[in-house]
Amino acid sequence: MGLLAKLITLTARQTQDADGTDELVMSRGGGVIFERISMRRNDEFDFGGDRLLPLNQQVEIILTEVDRETQQHQNLGSVFIRADEHNRGELTQQFRGAGAIYDLKYKVIG
Repeated sequence: MGLLAKLITLTARQTQDADGTDELVMSRGGGVIFERISMRRNDEFDFGGDRLLPLNQQVEIILTEVDRETQQHQNLGSVFIRADEHNRGELTQQFRGAGAIYDLKYKVIG
């Protein structure tokens, strides 16, 4: 059975950047970038129902903040979406790193 991680929303609880806007890059474990987002505190990004990631046993999603001026990357953490979360409805995991907090809402479908 081919399972998919359906990303629903990303919510900024606390941003990392001092100016209040984080320039974010989302990637899969292994480095494949699939989303670039600019967010401020309390912003919610809606993936629009079309962000589906295939997973076997699990998929790692990494959130990174990229400084606009220096292009330096700061890792804001990663989450693992697992196949055993199939049919458990909408779930939320948190990215926590470098002072930032982001909530990722998703569900595993198949």
